[in-house]
Amino acid sequence: MIITKKINILIILFYFSLLLGFFLDEDSIGGAFNDYEGHAHIAEKFKSNFLYTLLNYNDLGHRHSPIFYIVKSIFLNFGELGQRILFLHLFLLIPIIFYNCLKIIFINTSKNKLKSISLLIVLFPTFRAYAIWPDPHLLGTLFFVISIYFYLKFKKNINIFHNALYHTFFLSLSAYCSPNFGLFIIFFFLAFYNKFNFSKNLFAIFLLNILLSLPFFYYLFFLEVNFIFNNNGWDIGHNFYNINNITNKIIIVISIFLFYLLPFFLSGKIKYNFKYFSKNKINLIVHTLIFFVVCYFFDFSYAYSLTNSGGGFFYNLSNLIFKNNVLLFVVSFFGYLFLIEIFRLDKNNLILFIALILSNPQITIWQANFSPTMFFLVLLLFNLKLKRELFNLNTIYINYFYFSLYLIISIGAKTLLN
Repeated sequence: MIITKKINILIILFYFSLLLGFFLDEDSIGGAFNDYEGHAHIAEKFKSNFLYTLLNYNDLGHRHSPIFYIVKSIFLNFGELGQRILFLHLFLLIPIIFYNCLKIIFINTSKNKLKSISLLIVLFPTFRAYAIWPDPHLLGTLFFVISIYFYLKFKKNINIFHNALYHTFFLSLSAYCSPNFGLFIIFFFLAFYNKFNFSKNLFAIFLLNILLSLPFFYYLFFLEVNFIFNNNGWDIGHNFYNINNITNKIIIVISIFLFYLLPFFLSGKIKYNFKYFSKNKINLIVHTLIFFVVCYFFDFSYAYSLTNSGGGFFYNLSNLIFKNNVLLFVVSFFGYLFLIEIFRLDKNNLILFIALILSNPQITIWQANFSPTMFFLVLLLFNLKLKRELFNLNTIYINYFYFSLYLIISIGAKTLLN
């Protein structure tokens, strides 16, 4: 009873911290306010002339999906303040859905511990910034975590066909809001194939995917409203297969992956002794050489110069302290070895990681684009052979200290830069 009261107090404190941030115009990632201001006119255009704006959306020069701005246009009558408050409370569904996902996986863990873990989302700079300054990314994240919820129920053999259909529907909604989420169909559809094989159920899921994607492809390629590949798309697609772009993604995405795993390593709840490499030194040498080759082609300077931002926490920390990428490479190397271990543990981990890489086609890479999605993937989808009692009090305290410190650093850094 005492613990439940403490959790309820924590929920109230976190909620009011978000409201405080709202009224203080908090922007913990530094670019959310500018994006909000720069895109504010789009909803107005949809409201004044919906059809014309929809058919000429690519002329606006924005690479975000129009869906979010169409939704915003519906709520323009609430006024700017009312609309922002409405979205802030809508996005509070994200930690609630996340909590329900955790309950499906960690069935032997107390609900209070799971609530405390789900509340961590409110400490994430990306969540706070885009909840306060509404953005398509967070609306896509909401639908994505809902799709994960139905996928987890499918994996637990709960009404598997219907939950597969529900998952497909919400994954489609997430992709319509933020197209990068659509790439995760690679991972999910293979899971459906493994369950249903070639059957009527699999065909029905495939057909639903096709039907849900038809409006998207019709809009992009038949009507030629191809907003994704416009001039402001940061070279989306054009340099995707460039060796520099691929190596940048590998190094930085691995470092971001490890960033969200680090508190669990620090608490001792994830332990890997790298048996695969300790037993076979040749494998360690080969993978070390591969990593050195990837590092040789790494160069994020051009992508960083486009916006004077990006690269993730460890890239920026490395360049701040050492004026080079040494720390980033060291962190990513251990992350790389860890990934090789979990790829061997479960090939689906490799498929999920590939989908993660493909979900960021442009040459710019922001940690904000992977948050809080990466945290969901780490705890809900990657098979990390996690300990049964993952969330003891020590782990929870370390996570709270870790992500609170990250939020303070983020707000402090953005304040000093401004």
